[in-house]
Amino acid sequence: MAALETLEMIGRGRKISVLADMTELGRHSIEEHRKVGAKAAHMSDVLVTVGFRARDIAQGALAARMKEKNILQFEDSKKAGEELAAFVQAGDTILVKGSQVMRMEKTVEQLMANPERAEELLVRQDAEWRRR
Repeated sequence: MAALETLEMIGRGRKISVLADMTELGRHSIEEHRKVGAKAAHMSDVLVTVGFRARDIAQGALAARMKEKNILQFEDSKKAGEELAAFVQAGDTILVKGSQVMRMEKTVEQLMANPERAEELLVRQDAEWRRR
């Protein structure tokens, strides 16, 4: 919620929230994902969800009257990044947030102006990345 509030405060141009599954919520998962979606609907111009739990974020945004055309949904972070790379425009402010298991750095890497600097700029925890 704080990240969405920050997006609203600092964002210029279109505000794009890229929100992925929150995997640590247990029995509160559906309710909390929907709350985040409702907040995103008020703080964002475009909502991008990543993962099957994040479908509830989209549902929360729809319930809060965000237009369906402003919601994009993806199953994995790399595909979301590939699609977003063609969608974003100069001046957009993008928030990317999700549980570590969702690997949202893959989304960010697709959006970077200089992806060759990914190892220097992004935090990754997988063994494959460290071997590069």
